[in-house]
Amino acid sequence: MSRERYLAWEWETPEEMQLRLAGEQARADYLSDRAYRSDWVAGQLGLTAESSVFEIGSGEGVMAAALAPRVGRLCCADVSKSFLDIARETCRELPNVDYHLIEDDYLETLPSDSFDAGYSLNVLIHLDAYEILLYLRQVARLLVPGGQFVFNFLELGEVTWQFFRGDLARYRHAQPVETKGMLTWHHRETVAALAVEAGLVPDLDGLLDEDGVVYLVLRRPEASER
Repeated sequence: MSRERYLAWEWETPEEMQLRLAGEQARADYLSDRAYRSDWVAGQLGLTAESSVFEIGSGEGVMAAALAPRVGRLCCADVSKSFLDIARETCRELPNVDYHLIEDDYLETLPSDSFDAGYSLNVLIHLDAYEILLYLRQVARLLVPGGQFVFNFLELGEVTWQFFRGDLARYRHAQPVETKGMLTWHHRETVAALAVEAGLVPDLDGLLDEDGVVYLVLRRPEASER
């Protein structure tokens, strides 16, 4: 399949990069949020100096740079060549970071049972249910038994309605490539069902809902649980 559908995530200028990363959010606010989320992810996943971790949609590598010194290995995976290039620059002094360009394999070319944990923030919020399931199947394969993965998705809530209306205003006249960068909306029951279908266990009791921005931890079950 052509990589044309991924062109929405390529960029040429710093301004275009920031728009792809955070929409209209100010750069300083974005970086502050990434620093907070890095600490939060480390805590949610129980990362240690021995952990092997992957990130789906690593962007410019800000979170990877914050987390890599705390773990044994971190793999930045992204569909965007331009983002992987700048992630390499961001993490150039971190020898335990490697990089993977996601083609249409949804991570199928990475080795099975090779990661203790993974995360993906503000990425699956752009994917439909089919794509989410394809990725979660690979997450289940990549994680070791007991390994965990945290990500976020969007429901319609007090904060997210404004995002929905913003995309709605331009949806009718948007080009197909442009729509790939728009937001998608999934109820938590749907996302949980997709996780189960992929062979993962969703921690619904620990679900975090920030006014429609929803964070969920998934776990690959131990062999004895199957």
